[in-house]
Amino acid sequence: MNGTFAAAILAGGKSKRFGSDKAFHKIQNTTLWEDQVEKVSQLMPSEIIISSNENQSFNTHHKIIVDSVKDQGPLRGIVDILNATKADRILILAVDLPNISINFLGELIYAGCGTVPVHKNGMTEPLAAVYPRSMLPLAERNLSLKKFRMQDVVHEGIQERFLKERPIGDSELHFFKNLNYQNNG
Repeated sequence: MNGTFAAAILAGGKSKRFGSDKAFHKIQNTTLWEDQVEKVSQLMPSEIIISSNENQSFNTHHKIIVDSVKDQGPLRGIVDILNATKADRILILAVDLPNISINFLGELIYAGCGTVPVHKNGMTEPLAAVYPRSMLPLAERNLSLKKFRMQDVVHEGIQERFLKERPIGDSELHFFKNLNYQNNG
C-alpha cells in the first residue's frame, strides 16, 4: 500500500506540566510547531494538518483541525485528522518530539503501510507513527467506548494488522525524549 500520505502535527495538548503552550515554545528562534511542520514538509506529504485546541491560533496556510470533542486526548485528534483528509495514510508527529530525525520519519512513511515505533519493552510511540485510513473504524470504536489510551489502541491495531511494528534501536532512543518541562529541552 503506497498511496498518498498526509502529515499531521499534534499540537493541541494542554501542556500542564510545561507551564505554557508547548506548540509556541521557541528553540533557536523557531516555535516547536513551525519546526515540526518544516521537518514533515521535507517528506512531501499531500497536505500538512495541524491538530489544535480551541485556544490556539496558528499563522499558517496549512489546514487546522480543532478537536471536535474536548478532553479525549490524542486519539480524538487522530480520528479528526483521518476524517479531514483523503490521504490513504497519515504521518502523526507530536509537537513535543523535536529530536526525531527526518530520516526516521521517512523510514516510517516509506514503509508503505501503518507503522508504529516500538521499544524493546513493548511500549509503543503512537505519537510518531503512520496510521492507515483503514484503521479509522477501530479508532472510532475506542472513542465511543471511552477507551482513550493510545497504547491500547495501537496494540489493538497491531493485533488486527493495521499497524506493523518498527523496533527502536538504542541509538534512536533520544528521538523520543519529549518536552514535558521547559528546562528539559
